[in-house]
Amino acid sequence: MARVGALELLVRTGFLVKGLLYIGIGALALQVALRTGGRFTGARGALATLASAPYGRVVLLLAGSGLLDPDRLGRDWRPLSTRAGYVIRGAFHGALGWYALKLSQGLARSSDHAERAAAVEALQWPFGDWLLVLVGVCLAGFAAVELFEALRGRFEPNLQIDQMKREVGAWAVGVCRFGVGARAVVMILLGWAVAGAGLARDPSEVGTTESSLRTIAQQPAGTGRWLLAITAAGLIAYGFYEILHARFLRIRHVK
Repeated sequence: MARVGALELLVRTGFLVKGLLYIGIGALALQVALRTGGRFTGARGALATLASAPYGRVVLLLAGSGLLDPDRLGRDWRPLSTRAGYVIRGAFHGALGWYALKLSQGLARSSDHAERAAAVEALQWPFGDWLLVLVGVCLAGFAAVELFEALRGRFEPNLQIDQMKREVGAWAVGVCRFGVGARAVVMILLGWAVAGAGLARDPSEVGTTESSLRTIAQQPAGTGRWLLAITAAGLIAYGFYEILHARFLRIRHVK
């Protein structure tokens, strides 16, 4: 039983840390939109910032352990794009968790561009360009499904919505929908950029969360600033959603 309890703690820690990271990313982007400072960054940049904080390495050690496999989504079959998106997201969180562990030990450099380094490596492989296209399409497809589900008010089946409504309030559902939708838009842009990098065989075209936020901010006719503010607020809401996920996650223990 102790082992099961420890595993459940790590799973919930993964969602909690992910939520805090997205709140940090969104808060920094919101400051840019409001012209009060801030900067564009992604999850790796947020982890690197955490590393310099007091007790940051201890938190990174916990974060790395929790992010290695926070979702445990391997048993849930869905349409092909969604299924492939789960695999890609799982790989991303595994890499992010490993990066956090290395940061906690002082073995990694602060960088938001590991995705581009991975793209350079992938383009050396046979059909590596088409692999990038496939990854980008699957990522964008998964995000599009998430956006559609957010619009419908549907969440992952392992989230106890009824209990969340009772303990937090019905308003939390609306905030979660907004957050999931905003994050999905960012991921669609990211997937589009990855696919474009594969078609162009140019790793510099690979997107990051940072570059997706910049794309939103650069929209013409003065709309970019407002779109960025809405997206940033949405990322903060998504962080709130992940924190609620840590609390109201239903974990099926495997015997």
